[in-house]
This record gives sequence, C-alpha cells and structure tokens, in this order.
Amino acid sequence: MRGNATFNSSSSYSLIEDTFSHLEDRQRSPDWLSYLWIGLGMVGMVSNAIFVFAYARSDNLQEPAEKLVVNLAVDDFLISAASTFLYSPIRIIYVRKAVCFTNIVINMVFITEALFSLVMITWERYIAIVKPLLYPQIVTNQRIRLIIGLSWIMAIIASAMIVVPTNAWNPHVQCTAPNILPKRNLILSTSLVWTSGVVMCAIYLRLMIIAKRHLRQIHPELDTTIYTEMRQQLRVMKTFLMVVGAFFICWGPGALRLVLYVLGIHTETNGLLAAIDFTLLFCNPIMDVTIYVWRMPKYRAAVRNVFVNLHC
Repeated sequence: MRGNATFNSSSSYSLIEDTFSHLEDRQRSPDWLSYLWIGLGMVGMVSNAIFVFAYARSDNLQEPAEKLVVNLAVDDFLISAASTFLYSPIRIIYVRKAVCFTNIVINMVFITEALFSLVMITWERYIAIVKPLLYPQIVTNQRIRLIIGLSWIMAIIASAMIVVPTNAWNPHVQCTAPNILPKRNLILSTSLVWTSGVVMCAIYLRLMIIAKRHLRQIHPELDTTIYTEMRQQLRVMKTFLMVVGAFFICWGPGALRLVLYVLGIHTETNGLLAAIDFTLLFCNPIMDVTIYVWRMPKYRAAVRNVFVNLHC
C-alpha cells in the first residue's frame, strides 16, 4: 500500500509539472517579440526623458499649459519603464499575490494618469478657445500644479479601488489584469476609458469648428497678430487631437481583448490581439513625443538645442 501511495504521489507530481510546463510554454511570448517590446520600451524611456530634459533647460517652455504636456511626457516615461522592467517579466511567470497586485496597481496608476493628463489638456484647450479673455486668470501656474497633483492622487486611489477589493487569485496563472480582476471592474474601467475618449474627441472637433469660424471672421492683413495666434491655436488643437487619437489607437486592441474576455469569447485570434496590444502599448509613449516634436516648432527647437549642447 505504501508503495502504491508513493507511486501515485509521484505520478500526480509529474502530471502537475507537465501541465504547468505546457501552460507556460503556451502563454509565453516568442523571444523576438519580447526583445521587440524591451527595445520599444527603452526608446520610449529615452525619448521622453530627452523631452523632459529639454523642457527643464528651455526658458521658452515655461507657460502653465506646457506643464500639462510635460506631465504627460513624465507619465509616458513611467509607462515605458514599468512595462519594460515590471509588467513584461512578471506577466510570464507566477508570482506571489502581493507582488502581482502591486505590479498591476502601478501600471494602472500610470495608465489612468495618462488619461487624466489628456482630459486636463482638453480642459486647457477649451478655456483657450471658448474663454480667451479669462484664460490668464483661470490657467495659472499655481492652479496647473494643483490640478496635476490632484490627478496623481486620484489615479492612485482609482487604481487601488479597482484592484485591491478583488479576492480572485490563482498563483498558477499569469499575473495579468484579465486573470486577476473581476469582470465588473474590467467593464467599468474599459467603459470609462472609451467614454472619455469619445467625449474628448467631440470637444476637440467642436473647438476646431469654433476656431475656424473665428479665423474666417478675421482679416489676415488688418489683424495679423490675432490671425496668426488663431492659426497657432488651431494647430495646437490638431496636435492634441492626434495625441488623443494615438492613445486610443494604441490602447484599443487591449480594450477589445478585455471585452472578448468578459463576454467569454475565446478564439485563435486572441493571441494575435495580445501581441498587437502589447506592441502598441510600447509604441504609444514614442508616438506622443514624436507628435509633439513634429507638430510644435518650439518643442522641436528645445529638443534640437539639447543635442546641439551635447555636441558642443
């Protein structure tokens, strides 16, 4: 009897070991894709670090509104760093509950703050177009610092409320949000992101219509300064509409994958969606800083000065 018990115990252990070995091989990303993600993460970190450094060294980028842009660049840097050094390694191994939950909270804080940053920039653009005379009194350095600080606090609280209450934990699955968080929390967070995106795009489109209407009412030869300023405002709005679009293009596949998971739809394309999701996630911080530098001459000049000074 004792020999049979030993045999059964050994067989069970071997079966469990083979099962988890197969599960890990099936869920692990290809090596070349992991290297690609790490490379994109490093590029995102370096590019946004250069942008923040250019802002700190420039005397021409000290307007209150530009602090919102730099806050988004700092958050993009943190997203790249967390995705490269925390999320990518942890999602393919099995870790303790506290480590997994802390990792998910950290990533959700940075993602939520990115969304809040876009909302704050949209608010600033709305004041600039709809209430231009009151803009200097409303958008001040002190108020922008306060709003940025509150946005980080709210991002931490919101992320903790989504993650911490859950009791769903299985040490034998990957440390990913769909595997850990309740479905209602996934639905709530996904709905909030997409609702915010639709509202922000609608606001920008409305502001662009207002700006173009004002532009047609200004004579370019009689009111050269006002005409140039309005054209600049229109260019800035188009720039941040592109930034908002880039955010939702990059996070769209992830939201779709969460919806499929909540609905219980498991297809052969889910693995492809996961690969696209993570690749675009790493691309988003790179796209943001590229849009700033490409569309805005003052940001482009500040970044160029960094390299000129380094060369000298």
